Amino acid sequence: MRTRSEPTGGTWEVGFGTAELVRDLDRAHGWMLLVEGTPQSYLDLTDPTYLEFEYVRLLADVVDQLPAGPVTAVHLGGGGCTLPRYVAATRPGSTQVVVEADEALAQVVRAQLGTAGFRLRVGDGRAALAHLRPGTSDVVVADVFVGSVVPAHLATLEHVREVSAVLRPGGVYAVNLADSGALPFARQQAAALAAVFAHVVVLGDPGVLRGRRFGNLVLAGSDTPFDLEELRRVTARSVGRARVEDGRTFARGAAPATDAAPPVVPQPPPDLFD
Repeated sequence: MRTRSEPTGGTWEVGFGTAELVRDLDRAHGWMLLVEGTPQSYLDLTDPTYLEFEYVRLLADVVDQLPAGPVTAVHLGGGGCTLPRYVAATRPGSTQVVVEADEALAQVVRAQLGTAGFRLRVGDGRAALAHLRPGTSDVVVADVFVGSVVPAHLATLEHVREVSAVLRPGGVYAVNLADSGALPFARQQAAALAAVFAHVVVLGDPGVLRGRRFGNLVLAGSDTPFDLEELRRVTARSVGRARVEDGRTFARGAAPATDAAPPVVPQPPPDLFD
C-alpha cells in the first residue's frame, strides 16, 4: 500500500472515459475525482472522516451501525475510495478490499491518492464475490457506476444472494443507487433485498423519495435489525437532511429484477452535473 503527501492532479484516459482529479480551492487538502464529467469521489487527504457527498455520509451511517471495532469490508466500486478511507480511519485494523472495474482508473488512484488501509483490486464486482470465502465479511458496500449509471447485473436478485453468501451472520449489505419519479429501479432493488434479508432500510433526501428530482438513495439489508432511532438521529443533519424508511414498505408492489429479466437502469437528466 502506498500513500502520497499531495496529488499532482490532472486528466487521464481511463477505461470508461476521461478521469480528472481536481483540487478544491475552498478546502486545503480536498480533491474531486470525476469521470466523463460525473463526480465520482471527494476526498480530504488529511481528514478521511470528512464526507462531502451526502450519499457517502449515508453509507457511512449504515456502516457505523456495526459493532465497534475493526471490520472485514468488501467495497464493490472504487473511484477514489472515500468510504474505505473513512472505515480505515474510524475502525483501525479493519481488513478491506476494494474492487474497481477500470484498471486504468485504479492505477491513477494508486499513484495519486494511495491505498493506505485497504487493498485495491481490479475486476468485476459481482465476479469478485465468487473468490471470497463464504460467511467472512461484516459488510459489503456496492457503489458501482459506469459514468452515472448502475450496471444492471449488480442490481438483480441473484447478485443480492451472492452478496449474502459472503456475509457473516448479522452482516450488512449497503447499496448506493440513483433514481427519480416513482422510483421503480429503487423499489426493485428494495424488493431484491427484502427477498434475501430479514430487515431492509431506505435512506435518502426527502425530495428524491417523493420523486421530485433525480438523486441518490441508499438501501441496506441485514438479518439483524437496524437501530432505526439512531439512524434517524444521525441522518437528521442541518445540511442534506435525510429520511429513513422501512424497506419492505418502500418495496411494496415491486418485484425483484433477475438475471433473466434485468432492470431498466435509469439515466440521469443530461444537465444534472452542469
